[in-house]
Amino acid sequence: MKESYITEEMAGRALNRMYDFNQKLSALYTSEGLDIKADIGRRNILMSSIQEKEFSKELSKVYSGVINDGRSGQPDIVIGEIDTELECKLTSPHRSGAIAFQTDYATLQKKGVLDFLYMLVDRDFENAAVLYFKGLTTEDFHSPAT
Repeated sequence: MKESYITEEMAGRALNRMYDFNQKLSALYTSEGLDIKADIGRRNILMSSIQEKEFSKELSKVYSGVINDGRSGQPDIVIGEIDTELECKLTSPHRSGAIAFQTDYATLQKKGVLDFLYMLVDRDFENAAVLYFKGLTTEDFHSPAT
C-alpha cells in the first residue's frame, strides 16, 4: 500500500469544489444580512460536511467501498478497500495566529489509531493547506482538560 492514499490532485479538486460551496454559502448569508466571516468557527462547522463529502468523492475514484456517513458517532470516511478510517478536521488560525489541531480524544482512545486529514483555511477561504497524518494515537495530542 502507498504511504499516502490522498494525492495532491485529489486535494486540489476537493478544495476547488469546497471553495465554490463556500462562495454559495457566503452569498446565502449575505442575502440574509449576515456575514459568514463574523464567526469562522461556525463557518468551519458548516464546511466540514462538504470536506468529508468531497474527499470521499475523490477517494471513490481510486478505492472501492468508500463510505461517508456523516452522522454523529460514525467515522468521517471509511475506505473499505484498504480497511482504513480517515478523520477529517477543518480549522483556521485563531486571531493570535495559533492553529489548533484538535481531535475527539475519547474516540481516538477507543479506536487506538486513526489517520487524520486536517485542512487549514484562512478567514476568506482563499488560502488552504491540506495535511495528512497516518496512524495518530492519543500520544500525539495533549490530554483533555479535567
